[in-house]
Amino acid sequence: MIQSLSHYKAKYNKLICVDSDGCAIDSMTIKHERAFGPALVEEWHLEDKSERILERWNAFNLYEITRGINRFRGLEKMLGELVAEGLDIQGYDDIKQWVQTTQSFSNPSLEEAIENNPNKYGLRKALSWSHKVNARIKELPSIGPFEHVHNTLKDAASFADIAIVSSANLSAVQHEWESYHLTPYLSGMFAQESGTKEHCLEVLKSFYDLENIIMLGDAKGDLEAAQMHDLYFYPILAGHEDQSWLDFHNKYLKLFREGRFNQEIQTSLISIFYNNFEGAK
Repeated sequence: MIQSLSHYKAKYNKLICVDSDGCAIDSMTIKHERAFGPALVEEWHLEDKSERILERWNAFNLYEITRGINRFRGLEKMLGELVAEGLDIQGYDDIKQWVQTTQSFSNPSLEEAIENNPNKYGLRKALSWSHKVNARIKELPSIGPFEHVHNTLKDAASFADIAIVSSANLSAVQHEWESYHLTPYLSGMFAQESGTKEHCLEVLKSFYDLENIIMLGDAKGDLEAAQMHDLYFYPILAGHEDQSWLDFHNKYLKLFREGRFNQEIQTSLISIFYNNFEGAK
């Protein structure tokens, strides 16, 4: 299995790209419920308001159109909402400025900003929160893939290349996919070390005709990455992941294989995707 875009080679004339966290692997919900939100409450000592904060955090990270938002953008959004309610959130202005100006939403980028701006207390708070999140995630139990993922990939691998295109780190993605014996079906695995999803798709699409590529994802960012390159998109619906995979296996995979997945189907699926989110616009 190839993990470098520069070494990628096509075996078939069709390509199925799959996001990992929250799309194929059932790991997104537990991470937000037991790592991201609780770490925020702990870092800013908001235990007295934890129930409301955790409910709001989970809502816009999992069940609204903002699902899949970068962790630091999500942090700024949540803290900004609390500030708007009149709460005194230490370091919020520092975090807001960094989120609005940084070129990379990552711990190393934040560490560099702290080195260049040692007096910005909020940046150290944000980094501390991010480290707490990572530590909590390492302690979480592994749930594995959604139902029907294994059979779908097994059948798809008989006629199409399958590539993971994820914004998570490679080691975490590789561990999850290897643990559940999914890697034999893959032609490639491309995570954050390979660049953005848009970049990965830009490289991969050069090996195929555009109508022979489809991206499976659960968040708006997956849809937008596919649309940027005029690729088909199949939504894995939040809260209905098992059914989404079953429908893809039983219906849409055959349409894609036979070249009958078209713009009319695409428009309908995108409408369903948006309508599935609470408060979607």
